[in-house]
Amino acid sequence: MKKPEDGNELPTGWAWKTIGSVAEVNPPRPKYEGFSDDESATFIPMAAVDDESGTVVSPEERTLGSIRRKSYLTFTSGDVLFAKITPCMENGKSAIVPPISSGLGFGSTEFHVLRPSPAVLPEYLWRFVRQKSYRQAAEENMSGSVGQMRVPAAYVKDSVLPLPPTIDEQRAIMHLVDAIEERHTRATAHLRVARRAVRRFRQSVLAAACSGRLTPDWREVHADTQSVERALTELGGNKRRRTSDDDLSDLALPEVPESYVISTISRASIMLQYGTSKRAEAINAGVPVLRMGNIQDGRLELDELKYTPMDHEIERLMLEEGDLLFNRTNSPELVGKSAVFHELKPMTFASYLIRLRFTPGVVEPDFVNYWINSAWGKAWARHVKTDGVSQSNINGTKLGAMPLPLPPIAEQREIVHRASRMLDLADGLLARIDAASRGVEHGSQSVLVKAFRGGLMQAGPV
Repeated sequence: MKKPEDGNELPTGWAWKTIGSVAEVNPPRPKYEGFSDDESATFIPMAAVDDESGTVVSPEERTLGSIRRKSYLTFTSGDVLFAKITPCMENGKSAIVPPISSGLGFGSTEFHVLRPSPAVLPEYLWRFVRQKSYRQAAEENMSGSVGQMRVPAAYVKDSVLPLPPTIDEQRAIMHLVDAIEERHTRATAHLRVARRAVRRFRQSVLAAACSGRLTPDWREVHADTQSVERALTELGGNKRRRTSDDDLSDLALPEVPESYVISTISRASIMLQYGTSKRAEAINAGVPVLRMGNIQDGRLELDELKYTPMDHEIERLMLEEGDLLFNRTNSPELVGKSAVFHELKPMTFASYLIRLRFTPGVVEPDFVNYWINSAWGKAWARHVKTDGVSQSNINGTKLGAMPLPLPPIAEQREIVHRASRMLDLADGLLARIDAASRGVEHGSQSVLVKAFRGGLMQAGPV
């Protein structure tokens, strides 16, 4: 990280110093002579460093014999750990090593170890490398092959930081930063609570929508409304009728009104189709391809679209209004999410998605989307998924057998009308919470920038 050339001078007595001149980067491993293999040692894996707080939250105690012959990094109390591999480095995964009773510390080789000299406080050095601006600059200077990019030790050693002349002044600056960060931490905690509350509200809306609790007044007024049983029977003929071989899952369904029909996705749909496996590019040419990342919170987000040329296969896989997209392959916690296509621009979809199509006047796709994304739908996904090494899968056969409570079509439309307004309200609240969170993050980074240019002591807390 080069010295900034923005014309802002450092306060009198401050100086630009390389990290390598005020800290030992990756000090050599000691011999540990005189220690037996059954001695206790502290081990800090990458997961033990909390991204948000930058503290070591779950160190492990191991015997020296179990780790001394391996190539783990060594450190001691007061050393600064800085993750050198992406994405851990991007998330600000760095920490000061807490007091180690045994004096023996080991950790992941994906850390750089910075051992401060008497010229710099560990807290000052840790705050500096934890800055977003420093991490971004470090990311731009990574080396290695794709997927194995790391921040070189030489880059860390040659990085320059603005250093106050005394430890007392460094300590005073860190005291001000801590006071301001405490306020920011409280604000972040409140926003996190608010976000959880809004997400619980969303799930409550979905639960009420799918169980009939959102429309009891509507049913009183429309007591003679016909169920969709006959329409479902006529929809697909004998081929689409439920058989005794259908797996309706042993998960208990929520109680629903008598006018509802317990069907399945297969019986209610007229199309169940996998997407294209053709390669898509970020170049804006051809047909946009919706991927699993475009499904967020039951809706489609059209950020970071990729494109593929039009051909006969893509023409066959073009999406239509009301098509429901189901994410069949993803991480265990995300597999099974879904969204409905309501876009005007022609698009297609990738192979990790399944397209469901329903006949208008029989099944409302948005109602089915609420069901799939409800708490029961998520429980079903956890129940039927097949787990691989790093991903889980729910194939088309299992999706087709998913139980589906269906109200009369008029009630489905009323449910979508009412629920969509409440979900829009929740989305608006989440957007405001996210904007506030970004504001807090920006404020925290601004404080650090000011602190490391001498402006915080002159201006006082902000």
